[in-house]
Amino acid sequence: MRLQPGNASEALRAFTISTLRAGLRPLFPVKKYLNEPVATWPPLLGFAHDIKVPRRTSLQGPTGASNINILLAMLDRTAAVPGDVAECGVFRGASLVPMAAHLRQVAPGKHLFGFDSFAGFDDSILFDIGLGGPGEGNKRVGGFQDTSCGLVLEKLKHFRVGNVTVIPGFFRETLPRCAHRKFSFVHLDIGIYEAYKECLEFFYPRLTAEGVILLNDYGKARWPGCQKAVDEFLSDKPEKLQLAESGVHQKFLICKL
Repeated sequence: MRLQPGNASEALRAFTISTLRAGLRPLFPVKKYLNEPVATWPPLLGFAHDIKVPRRTSLQGPTGASNINILLAMLDRTAAVPGDVAECGVFRGASLVPMAAHLRQVAPGKHLFGFDSFAGFDDSILFDIGLGGPGEGNKRVGGFQDTSCGLVLEKLKHFRVGNVTVIPGFFRETLPRCAHRKFSFVHLDIGIYEAYKECLEFFYPRLTAEGVILLNDYGKARWPGCQKAVDEFLSDKPEKLQLAESGVHQKFLICKL
């Protein structure tokens, strides 16, 4: 198969980054930082191991990608709130790993559940494409499939965090496995209408008082399905959206009354 120019460029970029990371890993061994606060981890550690660390946060606009500083702040905020933690939309584990490491330090009794299809979007993305908004490479059936459960599990093993359970599969099939759980913090980074609808309907009744659901895609023009799902869901609820900020980053959240 002949690569199109755009695909060839992306493949070369991915190969270059992978090579750079492989060269840097011996210089930034994970074990050196395991007992250090995540906030102190150096930026090159994050780059070498493909994870987000607070000191490696790019200066994106207010509604840019999930911000690890806000995620860690939410873990701090809910540390004393009863319940476990969940992330939906794990992708390659870039935020799951530092969340697990930080949770182990601030609330060692809590467990972190990571949900992802690891197969990209199914055809429910077609509804969101129909809603309009700017396109992007992953806004398609199969988008965000360049990952695997094995890749994420290997990262977690490398960082020696055992307080995590990764559950592969589509949410409608996997969320019921945690139906008996209560949650203090949930991070939703899932893009599309159907996924947000399913997750809100599942987690909201299982969220303890003062628990938080962080909505990574609310307000993003390219993911209008998120705002539609959230606005519909909250229309008969007492909670109002709150704003979390870190530098230029802004994320919206629901705090359970």
